[in-house]
Amino acid sequence: SPRYDHAACRVAESMYVFGGKAVEGVLNDVWEYALDARVWTQVVSAGGSAPSPRADNSLFPLGNRLVVFHGIVPRVWNDPEEEVAGVIYTHDAALHCFDLQRRQWRDLTTAVSVEHPHARSGHAVISCGGVVLIFGGYGPGGEHFNDTSLLRVWL
Repeated sequence: SPRYDHAACRVAESMYVFGGKAVEGVLNDVWEYALDARVWTQVVSAGGSAPSPRADNSLFPLGNRLVVFHGIVPRVWNDPEEEVAGVIYTHDAALHCFDLQRRQWRDLTTAVSVEHPHARSGHAVISCGGVVLIFGGYGPGGEHFNDTSLLRVWL
């Protein structure tokens, strides 16, 4: 489906896309693009604790798993006195994993080897084995980061 501010990564011979923004709002769905067949398929979860809809997050592979890292999540607000309502975005420091074989989500927020970096979005991530490097991004209040964090994720 059309979207922007989503995240993507490659696992084996497929590209996976998670979340982002669309006309209908912020998403938390997973799509697979089979590189050889050039076909899109929505990946349906068999259960677990899926991340909330988010955008400007990252997605990286760890073996046969997809890991969703941080991003921004929508929060609805309203002011009854002003009769105004809308959506604002807050930063989320969650870390979730989707097992591609079992088709299940798992919350990994506490399964990292060091203190979690500050909540952020718009950052860059690379992974090699169980080691993940995170660089930059921005946080609550528009704070821009120039830091690098190293995570070891236990699955």
